[in-house]
Amino acid sequence: MSFLSQILSCLPGRKQPLPAPQPGRGQARVPVQVQAKPLAPQPAAEPVLTVVGARRPLVSAQGHLAGFEFQLGAAQQERLLARADASTGAAHANALLAAMRLCVAQGQRALTELPLAWLARSVDANEQPGAVLAGMVLLIRPGAPLASSEQALTLLARLRAAGALVGWRQQHGQALAELGRPDFIVPQLAEASSDAARRQAISLCLLQSGALPQLLLDLPDVDALEALLNQPSVMLASCRLDAAAPAGPAADLSHALPPQAAALMQLLGRLVRDDDVALLAADIKADAALSVRLLQHLNSAGASPGRVLDSIEHAVMVLGRDALYRWTSRLLVRLAPPRPAGQALQAHALARARLLEALARASGEAESGALYLLGLASSLPRLLGCQAAAAVAMLQLPPFAKQAMLEGSGPWAAYLSLAQALDAGLPGEQFDTLAAPFGGTEAVQLLAAQAWE
Repeated sequence: MSFLSQILSCLPGRKQPLPAPQPGRGQARVPVQVQAKPLAPQPAAEPVLTVVGARRPLVSAQGHLAGFEFQLGAAQQERLLARADASTGAAHANALLAAMRLCVAQGQRALTELPLAWLARSVDANEQPGAVLAGMVLLIRPGAPLASSEQALTLLARLRAAGALVGWRQQHGQALAELGRPDFIVPQLAEASSDAARRQAISLCLLQSGALPQLLLDLPDVDALEALLNQPSVMLASCRLDAAAPAGPAADLSHALPPQAAALMQLLGRLVRDDDVALLAADIKADAALSVRLLQHLNSAGASPGRVLDSIEHAVMVLGRDALYRWTSRLLVRLAPPRPAGQALQAHALARARLLEALARASGEAESGALYLLGLASSLPRLLGCQAAAAVAMLQLPPFAKQAMLEGSGPWAAYLSLAQALDAGLPGEQFDTLAAPFGGTEAVQLLAAQAWE
């Protein structure tokens, strides 16, 4: 069940519910609508938040996908703070916390950045216990001060008693000094021009903060993130997981993909083209290791209850094309070379593929399976350390997908641009323009959240 689809259904100002997307490969579940206590009426000048989504994945120090950032948006926060509109800010905070609770319920971390006064009003207005939960990471920013320091300290104690972590950015430390010692700090790295400079900034921050846990947010790319994950006290980090791999000798065409990856890509191509079962089975049998893995998967507990499968043809027929499609995709991304953020990159690759396929289905695209491959192919250069042209050739992408990935043009380029905009966290107006052909920002955010499941 998608935490985003749940919270979208209970926010005020919704004119009509979103149509449920049709299930496809890797997208079998439909969102479940739930009821929740409505937020208090808000001034017409600033509508209540209608899209609450995970803006960017959080990566743990071990390289795992640890959770998501939830963002209201810096521009919107500044407008509300300038107008001293704490009541509307509290309504936004309430919506964010509701989405974060559903994220935490799925065993993931949920981070947001808000003024403490908005959190105070939201927590006080929520009559149900558990407004704040363990697993929430609350980044406090200056603005909209509480009535007294005593009130602020009392609220922090309540948040921590609920199991939440509370901290702030390094540059806000002086403005928030009356709040005492934070649970973590976000070091200021924006002006660091290299990995070495970022590591030096981290080290300096450690000395200044007494070895507090560090959150490294908005790093420029995966290489920068991986260079810093092994630094002492780093707890979580975020960056654009789809940032292009740097050009150079390490990424030229001579860098061959693993042989197993080539076999899996050929199998995916056959599945998308709806080739005959005999051809699918022949490809699998040509790779002994792949044959063994498939039979082990199907003969494992729960995969094929009550059946023992002893032939590849039988296995393909029992598993079915959709399930074989998903299994092959997962196996492909797991062949990526080991790296610190490998698990997060693998999760991102599959989420990107599922998102493009879901967008294609919602748009009535006849070749939605080929859009899945486009999404997967667009993640392979970073995941497998190859050039985009090599990934396109090995996956045997159709012409429109090849054109979108290599030239950024053609009828399918809009799908890839929208997925990249999600990862980049483009400002609202720019993203709205890209999302309009796909049903609007709200519909795209819903599909994006489901793609991460």
